[in-house]
Amino acid sequence: MHIKDFYTPHIIKRRGFGRKKLSKPFAFFLAIVLLVGAAVSAFVFIIPNIGVRLNRRTYFVLTLGTSTSLGEAESLSSEVKNGGGGGFIINDGIFHVSAAAYLTRQDADGVAARMDGFETGVFVVDVPRVRVRAMDNRADNRALRDILLFSAQLIEYVIYQNVRLDTEQTTDSAIIYLFGIRLESIKEQIAKLENLIYLHYDNQFLVYTLEFFVYFLYDFNKMISITSGDGLVTHRLKYFSVKHLLRYQALIYAL
Repeated sequence: MHIKDFYTPHIIKRRGFGRKKLSKPFAFFLAIVLLVGAAVSAFVFIIPNIGVRLNRRTYFVLTLGTSTSLGEAESLSSEVKNGGGGGFIINDGIFHVSAAAYLTRQDADGVAARMDGFETGVFVVDVPRVRVRAMDNRADNRALRDILLFSAQLIEYVIYQNVRLDTEQTTDSAIIYLFGIRLESIKEQIAKLENLIYLHYDNQFLVYTLEFFVYFLYDFNKMISITSGDGLVTHRLKYFSVKHLLRYQALIYAL
């Protein structure tokens, strides 16, 4: 007997997915397995790298004149400062002399309507919505997001207190006291940032962020170190908020 006599091709059938439909229960089970596998893969490999979201923020800076000449802008800036405004000069190709920053367009327009003798305008500072993914670790990206969010919230707090001071809902001595309490929280954020830099020493954006905080802390401390009642608090609040609002916007665009 030859070995081929043991071969019975009529009982051998090739079966594949293309020749026979899967049963509905098995197809459903297979789909669930694939979905779970994809979810696990995303959790393990993709999610740690996608970063965390930092929402968009928009601010409104009341300006009291523009000029193509820096000298004219500086002269107008001195006049605005003497009147209690910020006087910070915004340069975007044209020099805008700022009065103060506001959280809503309505607030900025309301103050502009009461200004006499100035060419008023509203300069919009738009901070885009971004995903913080400066590092390859989701937890570290979340920590950086929280640090950046703290910066925005503190600037907004300065703007809010400035409005309260202008409407006589608070006093400069009360503001100086409240800001003094927040010095420690700024230092805490710097310490957290230094820890991130230690873990990611070659990350240039973390260096930019640290520079932002160092200048922020210096100016914040200088702002609240002035003597209460000397008439400079309201001017310093306005100058500080516009200056660091623009620095914050530049930082986020660099992310």
